[in-house]
Amino acid sequence: MPSPSVLQQPPQFTLGATTLYAQLASLLRSRILSGEWASGETIPSLQELTELYGLGRVTVRQALQILADEGLISSQRGRRTFVTYEPPESQSNGNGMDGPVVSYMTAVEERRPEFNVVLISRERVAGLPRGRWPVGRDEGPYVHIRKLDRDGELVYGLASVHVAEDLYKRFPKGAEGKQKLAQLVRKYGQPLSMARERVTVVPTDFEAASALGYPMAAPAARAERVVCDASGRVIYVAVSIYRGDRFGLERDLIDYFR
Repeated sequence: MPSPSVLQQPPQFTLGATTLYAQLASLLRSRILSGEWASGETIPSLQELTELYGLGRVTVRQALQILADEGLISSQRGRRTFVTYEPPESQSNGNGMDGPVVSYMTAVEERRPEFNVVLISRERVAGLPRGRWPVGRDEGPYVHIRKLDRDGELVYGLASVHVAEDLYKRFPKGAEGKQKLAQLVRKYGQPLSMARERVTVVPTDFEAASALGYPMAAPAARAERVVCDASGRVIYVAVSIYRGDRFGLERDLIDYFR
């Protein structure tokens, strides 16, 4: 196990595709979003951050300006900088415990009555996007739907979904604006040969940050789902980006430890 002195060493910033001030902003942002620096708490001064991370004053000032623009801190010349970010109010997960709005399972299953959808666009396309997870056979046409998933008025997910056109036509009119598409696929897409999902952690890009009301480059969950019919044809592909502060993984491991 590393010694305490090793664990306390500041990170090494490197010149590359990501600027030094963006790297520092990402580090400081994570401290705020994680609650290490709480709302109303003052953070180290410009000089202290410069000495701590071995970066120039201009670089540190640029990083702080990014966080100020995102509404995470109040930074005014001549005054100490303090955290203004207020974490979302905790939500009940139905078991009497506090948890995120959307868990690993509620991302697919509709459990909250406050769930609603904002449709961004819907169009007919010939095939699936390039660079998709190479699972199943691409055989269009598909209906491409872009939407926001909300809990009440809070947007927590941005989704890009492709549904086989013949399957889409089986959905009740307007259903994609009221229910989760995964539910509709489960109900109207039988029989199936494959249904797979993978979840990774990614930095939020500009589009997702703007749509989710979430800081750019902050951690987000990226869920890819692919469903194939009995012949192996892809009938459903979804790529969803969930706010990192509103997504969690909860599993019952009692059978594993028995």
